[in-house]
Amino acid sequence: MRRIVSFIVLSFILSHINAQSASIICRAGFAFEISNNPNWGNGEPVIINITPGSPAERAGLKLNDIILEVNGNGTYLKPHHTIKAWMLDNNEKDIEISIRNLETDFRTITIDKDCRSRDGIDESKLAPVFAFYSLEDVQNRNFHIPMKITTNPKSVFSDYRTFDFAPVEAGTPEIDVRISAIFERKLKERGLIRDTDDPDFIIQTFYSYQNNPAYNPNSQNKVEDIANWRFDLKSNKMVNLPLFSPTQVVQNEDIPYFLEFGYRFYDRKYVEPGELVQIWECDVKERVKTNYGLENYLEINLPLILLKYPYPGNMNLGTYEVNFLQYNYTGISYDIENLSRVAYVDPKSPAAQAGINRGDIIKSIQGIKLSNNLKSLTNSYRRFINETMDLRNPNTRYTDTNGYKDCMFWDVGEYNQVAKALDKKAYRSAFTYLFNFNQYIDWNTPPTISIEVERNKENLNFEIKPEVYKSAHISAF
Repeated sequence: MRRIVSFIVLSFILSHINAQSASIICRAGFAFEISNNPNWGNGEPVIINITPGSPAERAGLKLNDIILEVNGNGTYLKPHHTIKAWMLDNNEKDIEISIRNLETDFRTITIDKDCRSRDGIDESKLAPVFAFYSLEDVQNRNFHIPMKITTNPKSVFSDYRTFDFAPVEAGTPEIDVRISAIFERKLKERGLIRDTDDPDFIIQTFYSYQNNPAYNPNSQNKVEDIANWRFDLKSNKMVNLPLFSPTQVVQNEDIPYFLEFGYRFYDRKYVEPGELVQIWECDVKERVKTNYGLENYLEINLPLILLKYPYPGNMNLGTYEVNFLQYNYTGISYDIENLSRVAYVDPKSPAAQAGINRGDIIKSIQGIKLSNNLKSLTNSYRRFINETMDLRNPNTRYTDTNGYKDCMFWDVGEYNQVAKALDKKAYRSAFTYLFNFNQYIDWNTPPTISIEVERNKENLNFEIKPEVYKSAHISAF
């Protein structure tokens, strides 16, 4: 558990180290990199990460958006530090960003930056710190899809707004109809339009699913059964699929099935007008453990595969990162140096509406004393993790993005025991309120959160009705 505990301490320490003289810091909630990809935003900043619940997300900024201007300043060939300085200018509480993506050539959006105390840690940061109270709600996971992508350096993908499919003969197999339906739905979600009369590019697909003639069911090789988790975009859940991990070493005779799926885009207007020129190819080759079936595979994986277009990142492997975040939001930020002190209260938040003020000293939350002793808090949490592992379901085991291999959800049959464990003073911290909408936290939890504070040497009690914040974000690299 050393990795988990170290992360808790580091989360607080790093925040403290980063504190500077200014008392207020403003954040927009996204990250970008300067593209050197000739197909997408070459020489311009491209969005590679958006913080869940951030001003950028609320304003409608999307992954892979190309930033053309920041507050009227052109970004082409500007260095990263210059563009970042324009965005972080605290004299400007709003940022006007002009973007290009698959849907538009030019659109300006306004991001109202989130300005708060630099010394505060808010609930969106606290929830991951205490993730083992509820891994069901806070997870950072990654997975890989074995794929190879090839592009044509002469094409600029932002030119393409419409698409159609290669002509098919009568009696098209049902699977081809389904593949086209998935393509159409996902590309339309990205802002593209299907045009059967005059499309900018044509889609062609190819696939195979076959037995491995060299497979030996009686092989004596030891093949470790490693769970291969993928993200289902329809249900927003991780699912375990009967596929060998792309990074797993497996002998050929131990692989029952091989699956291949690929697709190509053909330009017909821009590279060589009037001619079909291939501008994109993606070829996926999977090793399959059981007779999973191509149709089942594509339902979950084709939407993921399409996330690599138009800004593919690694051309020889699909790497995906999924961030789940669900917690009780009150709007309180806690002082890094004194956790019991309210460093900031979001305007119009549940806490602000209830009457919590900046500078209040929190005595207890839900009747549980809010300890200001970071060492005691960390030790208690460490004991909780160690001594409740047998209440978790090993079938849900996964490795998180920090490399910790024994992340597991609570066993549904042990919810009552989990609730009892969390009632122990040695385990339970006031911050379990972040997840008390779950029955394994406390069946009797009321819809409001009771907070006792000290203000001007007077003890006051407040009832806050939190909002449950929930998000599931996926990025492809």
